[in-house]
Order: sequence, then structure tokens, then C-alpha cells
Amino acid sequence: MARIARIKAEGEAFYHVVSRIANKAFLLNNGEKKRVFVNMMHRAADFSGVDVITYVVMDNHFHLCVRVPKREGEVPESEILRRVGVLYGEDRRAAFEKRLAGYREEGDDMAVAAELERLRLRMGDLSEFMKTFKQRVSQWYNANYRHEGTLWGGRFKSVLVEDGRYLRNLVAYIHGNPIRAGLVTRAADYEWSAPGAAAKGDARAKKGLSLLGVSVGDGGFAVRDGRFVNGVIIGSRAFVGEMAGRHALCFGDVAVKVRQFVLGMVKTFATHGQRSAPAEAA
Repeated sequence: MARIARIKAEGEAFYHVVSRIANKAFLLNNGEKKRVFVNMMHRAADFSGVDVITYVVMDNHFHLCVRVPKREGEVPESEILRRVGVLYGEDRRAAFEKRLAGYREEGDDMAVAAELERLRLRMGDLSEFMKTFKQRVSQWYNANYRHEGTLWGGRFKSVLVEDGRYLRNLVAYIHGNPIRAGLVTRAADYEWSAPGAAAKGDARAKKGLSLLGVSVGDGGFAVRDGRFVNGVIIGSRAFVGEMAGRHALCFGDVAVKVRQFVLGMVKTFATHGQRSAPAEAA
């Protein structure tokens, strides 16, 4: 089956994102690595202007639910400078600000505009967020653990998800990953997840979960379903049909199929996935 192009909706959109370590190696295998990973995730999300609704970090892969907001005008220079500081540190922010000031002293307003636009293009986009985030993690890991070559096993998977009960169902599925792996019996007991972090008072995790009205104690599905990983669009029949039609070019020569399934007592529809048959979700 041909690979389906990534679907990114216009306006506000929610995505389930999954990415694996190359060769499924267990490289994120201790608390310090996961702590740095989560910190970089939040910093990259702030820089990119997206919201991480929830997350689960396992030893060889991770799951995110990401909200990409509707673009509302141009990101102002002051905000760009703040975001550069968040992602790269204050030294890089100061150096960038000094470079802009130098261009202005030379009367080169075009150079200033080009520098700012280069950064704006990295904001408000799912692919750019993931590129920024995964590059930062790779650079840190390779520098600190004498690792060479790519850290990640291919491109990340993303599933466009309808808001409301379909999204809350997806979040419960993400929270079930450590339960399905036999690591915990409750989602909030797994430290390297949004429920686990929120249970310990982490404000960033609480903020993400609050966007959906999901409480810290909400459970997770203990069953696997490949459509939550390998589907392309998930939601009601109307939503899936509309989005599939709107993004028909992304499917290329692949005939769009919409299948019904039930998980968590929610009747859900999904397009076929990125493989000829759904693989077992991790």
C-alpha cells in the first residue's frame, strides 16, 4: 500500500502523534533521560506555539496528543524573542536580538524581516514542532551518551482526531500505554506521563489535561487498538468523511475507506491507515 501523505487540517486541530527510537532500542531507559525528554518537549511546544494535551514516554517510543491552534495574525517580534529564549536559552536569545539590532543599525530591514519570518515559519505547525523537538532530543542524547547516527526510527505517525468525546477517548487510550505494558495499574501512577506528572503537581501537565476537562484520576484503556496509531483520521462519520474529502490529494491513488469500530463504548469511525492493515498499537 502506498504511503499516505500527512494530513494537517486548517484552523484548530488535534493530533495523536507516535514516534519510536530507531530499531526499537530502549534508549529512554531511566528517569533522568525521560525528565530531560519531557522538559525539551514542553520547551519545543512553547517555541512552536502548540499545546501538548497529554503525553506518555516509554523506553523506546512516545505518544503525544497535540493541539495546533488556529493561526491568529503574525507572531510579534517580542514573542519570537521570548520563544527563542525558551527553546535555546537566554544566551542564544541575546545573540539573536543583537544580530537584529545590527541589521537595523545598517538599515537592512529586509534582513530583519527575513530572520523573523524564518522563525515564524517554524511556528503553528505540527511537522515543524516535531522536527524541532526531535532534533533537540537527538542533539542532547548524542552529545551526552556517545550515540552516533539517527536516534529515531523513521518519520513520526500522526492521526487527525475530532474534538469532543472522540478526543477524550483517544487521550484515555494514550494513558493506557503503561497499563498495557504492565508497568502500573492506574494511569496516574506512571510518572512519565501527563497524568503522573499532574498527580505530583506539575502545572504544565495539569494545564494540558484541563483543556479537555480530563482529570488526573481518569483511567486508560487496557486494550490495544491499531486504529488509534495507524488510522489517518478518527472521529464521527461526518467528520472523517469531510476531512477525507477535503484532503483527498493526501491519499493519492489509495481509495479512501472509512471503517467503524467501538472502543470505550464510543462508536468511532476511522480511515484506513498507513499500512495495508493496522499494526498492533504500542
